[in-house]
Amino acid sequence: ENLAGFEPLHLGRFFIYPSHFEGPIPAASIPFRIDAGTAFGSGTHPTTGTCLNALAEIAKSKEVRHALDLGCGSGILAFAIARLWPAEVLAVDIDPEAVRVTRRTARDNHLLGRIDVRRSIGYRSEAVRSKRPFDLIVANVLARPLIGMSEDTALALTPGGTVVLSGLLDRDAHWVAARHRAQGLVFERQWRRDGWSTLVMRKPLNGGRHG
Repeated sequence: ENLAGFEPLHLGRFFIYPSHFEGPIPAASIPFRIDAGTAFGSGTHPTTGTCLNALAEIAKSKEVRHALDLGCGSGILAFAIARLWPAEVLAVDIDPEAVRVTRRTARDNHLLGRIDVRRSIGYRSEAVRSKRPFDLIVANVLARPLIGMSEDTALALTPGGTVVLSGLLDRDAHWVAARHRAQGLVFERQWRRDGWSTLVMRKPLNGGRHG
């Protein structure tokens, strides 16, 4: 019943549709086939939409070669990165089920060769440590873990690199931004929808605090 009730979503340039959808794919859209299931990230949550908007905006002016989707859920943001840039994408999640779902959904979308999917507790895994630094990090998690990982985030970014921080209630965005500023990152933009926020921040070319 849940699968049958999942309707296609048009979020900016992206068109997200379930496997039972038989209609036309909108022209000039970037389509993903994703079923609502056991991993977060089918596109219905406000933060997923604002993250997709942020990525599409960043793609207008930034080249990305190495990217990290931290807390990948169903993998939708990793898929967006792989379609917007010719980048190597690492997608990680603490939940083994999310890792399984992302691998399966990447295969369904013919992106498994572009996206390396691993289990990781934050930045701790060897997969993350061996592939950093990243030009782009997207972390749609929650405010408290983002604050706790702020130093790791700054260290994992290349000078000039961009991070998209999400999963934040509007009231928590100030604290998350302040903690990342303390690590030398620069605020660029805030996206808001239905009480939720997504922040875009950048590591200065001189490396900021950790340069």
